[in-house]
Amino acid sequence: FFSCCSFTSLNSTCVRIALLLIMLSSLATRACCRGRTASSRIAWNRCKSSLSSLEVDEEKLQETLSVPLVANPEREINGAEPPVSRDSTFSKTKSGTPSPWAVFDAWGAGEIVDHPLSPADEAKLSKSSVAIPTTEETRLDDETDILEAYDRLLQRTSSVHFGYPYNLMYNHEELYEFMKYSINNLGDPYVTSNYGVHSRQFECSVIDFFANLWKIPENEYWGYVTTCGTEGNLHGILLARECHPDGILYSSSESHYSIFKAARYYRMDAKSIPTLPMGEIDYERLAQEIEKNIDRPVIINVNIGTTVKGAVDNLDRILRILNMLGIPRERYHIHCDGALFAMMMPFVDYAPEISFQKPIDSIAVSGHKMLGCPMPCGIALSRKEHVKKVEQRIDYLNSVDTTIMGSRNGQASLYLWYSLRKKGIAGIKRDVVHCMETARYLRDKITNAGLSCRLNDLSCTVVLERPLDESLIKRWQLACEEDIAHVVVMPNVTAAKIDKFVEELVECKNKHGRIQPARSDSPLSQLSSCAWGGQYVTPVGDLKSE
Repeated sequence: FFSCCSFTSLNSTCVRIALLLIMLSSLATRACCRGRTASSRIAWNRCKSSLSSLEVDEEKLQETLSVPLVANPEREINGAEPPVSRDSTFSKTKSGTPSPWAVFDAWGAGEIVDHPLSPADEAKLSKSSVAIPTTEETRLDDETDILEAYDRLLQRTSSVHFGYPYNLMYNHEELYEFMKYSINNLGDPYVTSNYGVHSRQFECSVIDFFANLWKIPENEYWGYVTTCGTEGNLHGILLARECHPDGILYSSSESHYSIFKAARYYRMDAKSIPTLPMGEIDYERLAQEIEKNIDRPVIINVNIGTTVKGAVDNLDRILRILNMLGIPRERYHIHCDGALFAMMMPFVDYAPEISFQKPIDSIAVSGHKMLGCPMPCGIALSRKEHVKKVEQRIDYLNSVDTTIMGSRNGQASLYLWYSLRKKGIAGIKRDVVHCMETARYLRDKITNAGLSCRLNDLSCTVVLERPLDESLIKRWQLACEEDIAHVVVMPNVTAAKIDKFVEELVECKNKHGRIQPARSDSPLSQLSSCAWGGQYVTPVGDLKSE
């Protein structure tokens, strides 16, 4: 240890021994717990801070102690497989990832944490405890204690996360060191500004990957890493409005709320088109509405997976409608909201193709959903010719303004790049197969339990009748709409978790009964449509079951 340090101001042997014990304790904690709890991370940071007067050669210290400071995923990949004890997460048939690096469970997502949060932890996370004082006299709870309680809360809630499309199984340990930098990709991704602390090279690499995935030729595309899927939709609809200022926006009534938010922001005329029972846009009604306004340009949002039912609008059929109505290419603009499934579709065998080889103009997806990322992010990709309509030179940046946001999180680009490099095409494919297969497993389990349940063909979103126990809804964080709920099966959703969830659903049914359809055309009533096909349990009170 002493050979690794240059001591500039140590006055006693006791101080040296104390520092040595702190270092050894912190290193042992880091080596024994790959996930590293909040307390161990805080202890490590405090230790490093306390050694500010030392020049420590961590690499030499690491070699001396033979304990890895940071887990080396490449060593694990090239060597023997590490032991895995998390359900079927690393099974060859049910794994969400192809490499041992991704087995790391950053959120405690691989197992169910059943114990409730203790009253003491609840008190530490109360409004008064986390309040920021405005006077020096205010007595404060220790920040470390608060963060440890928060860490336990996140472990618990992440382990039973079912209702929202976030992949919680990821490993970004290798990137933790970069969180100390203020990485900002302000301005256009392709026009470097005077601000040098950026990750543009990684951002452009991410955009190139998706351009290749969605088959748009080089030099014909432009894109950037967004804060979320909503920002991608706002950007795509903005380009559509700039290309067709007098156009009408058509989108299904089951579209994500950000689509109609964009119409309000940009003061666009918009029409909400009814949907078919499975959640796709009603193509006949779409054709009728376009024909009524044949003298105005057409802007269409195509859903590649609706929010609640995961329905995919048929792009080819929409293009046939435009062709049938005689609308030329220069008179229509198509944006694809692909939040979750546009990233999955290319990896589903024999699925319809969503690509720029067809006359579409932009695609937006979320990056944190399928790939997994600790911060919300997304990707917006469009034809370069359209972006020129919103581009403005900003001298202050020494760049151009083409994005919705000014300052942009450069960490997100780095994390997306890392995930794509580590997973690769084969890894994403295995994630997708896991989600699709496990979604069918969940659908069958719920149906066999005597509850109404549906699953679209091109989807990992399982729609079911809403449980009557609100505590169960909150525990499993189910997303609900009137009399239905849904589960989005992501790589962190395993067969063991599904079995536990269905067990609790059955207990809920036995104790509270089943919900009745709110009305004849309610979301639950629509689940009984034969358009879905397959086996189905009829809702309570439906005439067909009486």
